Amino acid sequence: MYHTHMQKVLKKVAFVQRLVLFTCTLNVAEVFSLLLLSVVPSVEDYSLHTFCFGLFLFFSSIYLAFSFYLFSCCRTSPSSLLDRQSLYYKRVLLMTNLFSILVAMYCYWRHNTYCEPGMYSIFSVFEYTVVLSNMAYHFTSYYDFYHTSVTLGNSVSGLGTTSAMRQE
Repeated sequence: MYHTHMQKVLKKVAFVQRLVLFTCTLNVAEVFSLLLLSVVPSVEDYSLHTFCFGLFLFFSSIYLAFSFYLFSCCRTSPSSLLDRQSLYYKRVLLMTNLFSILVAMYCYWRHNTYCEPGMYSIFSVFEYTVVLSNMAYHFTSYYDFYHTSVTLGNSVSGLGTTSAMRQE
């Protein structure tokens, strides 16, 4: 859905369209790494779980940054109020996400290096902030697709099911 949306509202220049495809591929990789992270608990395979979390951080932060860049610098038409609101939230959440990743990494290093009391709890707060800011960034799709209606149901002729996207 985002690929189609980006192709529609962003510049038709080859570089931008390649970046759109790359950004959407990053999003798929982010979701796949999150799936792996969910399937492999840390108590069963700590090193694989840590690797999957690192992949998630890598793919998600790059996806957030590239999609923000595309929507902020590569639009073809003037942005609407909803577009500007979405972009504002994307910027705040991107900065929150990147800052939280850095602080979480620092706290994790301090916890493993010095085993200070409370450091793992601080790490956990920032780890949750990373996850919640990522979720909130993706929730900005509410603004991006505000006028889009997705319906699933019977077709008009009653011969089967159909999936339709309608732009109001």
